Amino acid sequence: MRAIQTGLVVGYGFIVMFISTAIKGVYQVYFTSLVDHYAVSIETMALVGGFFGLAQGIYSTSVGKLCDRCGAGHVLLSGMLAAACAFLLFSSSNSFMTFVLGFLLLAAYAVAALTFVPVSILIDRYVIPKQRQFAYVLATNGIAAGLMILSPLWIYLDGFISWPMLCAILAGVFACLAIIPALLNWMEGIWVPEKVIVQPANISSKSKPKSKPVSQNITAPLPRYWYLDRRFVLSALAFSGCGTSMIFIDVHYVPAIQEILSHNETANLFTGTSLSLLGLAETVGSVLIGYLVAKKVSLPLLLCLLYIVRCITLLALVLWPEPVMVPLFGIFFGITYMGTVIIISRLAGSIFGYRYKGFIFGAFFLIHQISGLLTAWLGGLLRVYCGSYFPVICFVAIWMALSAAASLLLSMLKKNGSSGNDGRYQVKYE
Repeated sequence: MRAIQTGLVVGYGFIVMFISTAIKGVYQVYFTSLVDHYAVSIETMALVGGFFGLAQGIYSTSVGKLCDRCGAGHVLLSGMLAAACAFLLFSSSNSFMTFVLGFLLLAAYAVAALTFVPVSILIDRYVIPKQRQFAYVLATNGIAAGLMILSPLWIYLDGFISWPMLCAILAGVFACLAIIPALLNWMEGIWVPEKVIVQPANISSKSKPKSKPVSQNITAPLPRYWYLDRRFVLSALAFSGCGTSMIFIDVHYVPAIQEILSHNETANLFTGTSLSLLGLAETVGSVLIGYLVAKKVSLPLLLCLLYIVRCITLLALVLWPEPVMVPLFGIFFGITYMGTVIIISRLAGSIFGYRYKGFIFGAFFLIHQISGLLTAWLGGLLRVYCGSYFPVICFVAIWMALSAAASLLLSMLKKNGSSGNDGRYQVKYE
């Protein structure tokens, strides 16, 4: 029964992650078409993408609190309905202001409510502790599958299906998928969730009592100035690099590759291939990162390594702007793509305790999305005023180097700290 429960939760998390890529994916691929459709400038449309990321980050903190209080099932249901309403709005109106409001208020909330934070909390609730890491890796591979399958589909449909028609179809898809979280909420009383267990700091691993574990429900309260904790600050700075690189992929990558390939007839083929390879490499990379995390490697040092790889791949793309570099970029960048989220998910639960994981993970995502907003906005300005995407890619590469430095500093902190302000619980984030 427990194996079936775990399989259903992981499978549902995978589906949620898979379909959530459609919300940003259609914006990413239809970017140039949207500029023409709404008759706006490139930098304006890029800025909308940046504010979308910021709105998603703001919603993530609220989503984290809602998951902690109401359960992930209700949040996932609200996300499906919000996505359906957003695409229905896009299909029924050609107003740019309507698109902006729907994109920022409904679509951004839908992404926040259908991705990492609620799926992570769902797995923590229904999967036993020793299987959670692998379950989370499998579920997050839904995003990789979305990149491999849906991104080439959007590229193919661009030019064949109009934006309003595509949005009408997606509105129906999300409305139908809302049935699944509704059933999940109805069946919640049948499934008994596992409680997160932590170990008192003053008890060694050899002498810990097996009959009286300490429940996460009695951990110390969140420190008053939690946002000034060095572990939180450095983790947030490190995670900002993830936001920068992801918004680069979401907003600037497709037009940058089209520019590198001089908009010739092979541009769409190479772009679609690169995105598919990125998704495939993301699947391989997430499994590899999950294995390394399970082997108790230093999480901050592993995070530092991932950012270094991203920095090198970006520099290689601008120094050798050849067609062959496009699929190679997708492979090497994709290997690191989901690893940063997996690591930060672990750090979010270990800094102050798993009782506050939803809220802290949401706070991390707020910083994640603020950096994404800056990248979308500054990237658009650099493209317009410099005339190419070369400075944009260099800007992202520099940010990756700074995130690597923050991760390295995080690894230099004491390996053991307290999850609350009274030092009662031991936290290891390596």
